[in-house]
Amino acid sequence: TLFHAIVLSSAMWMLIAWKRVVQGVREMCDVCETTLFNFHWACGKCGFVVCIDCYKSRKNGTVKMWGEPGRDRDDKAWLLCTNRQGHEQERLMLTQIIAGDSLETLERRCHEGRATWGIPMHCGCPLAKSAKPTNGFCKDLLKNLQLKTEPVNGQIKNEKEEKTDDKNSPLNWLADVALSNEDKKTSCGETGSSSDSDEDKDGNYSTLRELLIRPAPKSNGSRAPSPAPGAKNRKSHVDTLDEAISSVIEHAVTKESNTEVGVADKVMAPQLKHFVRRYTWPQKSWRDPVPIRIMTLTESEVLYPDLPHSWLCDGRLLRLHDPNHSGNYRIFQDQWKRGQPVLVSDVGKYLDKDLWHPESFIRDFGDTKNDLVNCLNGNLVPNQFMRKFWEGFEHLSKRLKDDRGSTMLLKLKDWPPGEDFAEMLPSRFTDLMNALPMKEYTQRTGRLNLASRLPDCFVRPDLGPKMYTAYGSAVCPTKGTTNLHLDISDAVNVMVYVGVPKDNDSEDHIKEAYRAIDEACSDMLTRRRVREKTEVPGALWHIYSARDADKIRDLLNKVAIERGARLEPHHDPIHDQSWYLDSPLRDRLYKEYAVEGYAIVQCLGDAIFIPAGAPHQVRNLHNCIKVAEDFVSPENVSHCFHLTQEFRELSDTHSNHEDKLQIKNIIYHAVKDSLSVLSLKENCSSLKQESTDS
Repeated sequence: TLFHAIVLSSAMWMLIAWKRVVQGVREMCDVCETTLFNFHWACGKCGFVVCIDCYKSRKNGTVKMWGEPGRDRDDKAWLLCTNRQGHEQERLMLTQIIAGDSLETLERRCHEGRATWGIPMHCGCPLAKSAKPTNGFCKDLLKNLQLKTEPVNGQIKNEKEEKTDDKNSPLNWLADVALSNEDKKTSCGETGSSSDSDEDKDGNYSTLRELLIRPAPKSNGSRAPSPAPGAKNRKSHVDTLDEAISSVIEHAVTKESNTEVGVADKVMAPQLKHFVRRYTWPQKSWRDPVPIRIMTLTESEVLYPDLPHSWLCDGRLLRLHDPNHSGNYRIFQDQWKRGQPVLVSDVGKYLDKDLWHPESFIRDFGDTKNDLVNCLNGNLVPNQFMRKFWEGFEHLSKRLKDDRGSTMLLKLKDWPPGEDFAEMLPSRFTDLMNALPMKEYTQRTGRLNLASRLPDCFVRPDLGPKMYTAYGSAVCPTKGTTNLHLDISDAVNVMVYVGVPKDNDSEDHIKEAYRAIDEACSDMLTRRRVREKTEVPGALWHIYSARDADKIRDLLNKVAIERGARLEPHHDPIHDQSWYLDSPLRDRLYKEYAVEGYAIVQCLGDAIFIPAGAPHQVRNLHNCIKVAEDFVSPENVSHCFHLTQEFRELSDTHSNHEDKLQIKNIIYHAVKDSLSVLSLKENCSSLKQESTDS
């Protein structure tokens, strides 16, 4: 790692400075404003710092302009030094943040751990090549423990999409992150309790990854899996491993007998002609993306007995009926590792409904001023008393009108500010966090929320909660409350309140809401559900797989050109959030690109889990208050990392161009902690063996 940084450096001396981590300060690049991970370059006079990506791009002559050159910047928009001269790269000082050789030590120990535990090495680095051959104990153990079940109908989807790089060891990826080596970035993002049949033959299992993401289930708490019917007898205890590791490995090798097919598995992926990716995801991989799964209730009740659940979107969308059921984790993870969204119902019964009623917001914040946005045209309605917004929430006659006298379709803009939610609404914050399902993922201290691995001295990334409040737009089929976009992290979005208009024409709005659902959802179970007396439909979501994002970009660029638009440099139709996919566009997306999203109706009390990188859009059918909490799951951490790199290609006017998530630091500390767990277990096993021998 150090060697590569020195090779990249243009400095005339090789003295490496160490920058101590400052409590509560996020170290940022002065050029692109991304979070500094480890190696960077600094000016000894003025303290100017530049990250490894900006340093490399300027050295290679591919520098991107961050901001405009000005009186205090050079022709590349780099800040000038105190002497009003530009910074020369060869005079900048190579600096590291991680102390000493800790990163190199972690890399070495990760390779040693892989060798010890029989985890395949595919990184191709010298440490992997020089690793001693293993005795295959862990691999043999995995085969002995494996549950073998027969496919229900034998249908398997063969994904021909672009390969992702969530294949190799976490540390190999981590080391490459530090080096910014674009030729061999790898990740620890993919996870799951099953693998494809060809992986079974090759023994491609990551015990380290499973230890990180699957804490051992206990009898009092969470998710002891039910054995699959027809499974062969397996060893219930292995003398050389303690109970926790045995349980984790048992999870890791459980094969599923699920139907895994796709909507368009026989349709060849079209060649993209209108979108060229500037940031290319590394193509070196040894494992394809986990296939999309389609299930029936008959099949899943065999695999997950006694678990209240159902399937929507023609078997692609899992709906969990009991938010706190102990068996939710296993089936959730089997969907989540495939990049499929999940719907959890009945979360609302754990909320204090009085806290989320519009009247309570009028009482607490009616005299507070905030900006509003007219969803019909995107215009800002600045500095309005929030009382005016809330009074029109369920009464059409009380809504604000524009200059032409037309009623506006309003939403609250950025309220409350994300970082201030817990301070401004403490009781609501506590109420929400107590009600969120899948707490190991969604809580700030959850074991499967990798953001929790950041040490206390780091500035915590802003993961919410964030509140999204807007009037309904059932009568405006081409207008979305939130246009198509994607997020850098995973998220759970809870519908905490749905307000149906109480004026005379409210029946028209209800009919239009049902009509919008019937037009967007071909799934009969969804149509039937929203008409039940106990359900109050609030918002219509369209969520697409992250692997289909480039196809969506290609279509939107094609449509823009057809309409006579000129595509600007660094333009991205998804990140720009300028499109809502109405019915004609969704039809074209399916017919021309074989891409079908998840049409999800979010009812009162529903929580929707959206994977990182999954394009999605929202249209409020009635007046909705939604609250979202972000998290970083092991299954999608690779997407988080590559989206961070992808966002570097956006213009500096985008709010997402800087790495506020600190994903590199999250990965480093998550891998470090997982290695500590493995080392502890290994030492305990050795002590047990020694005591047995003596």
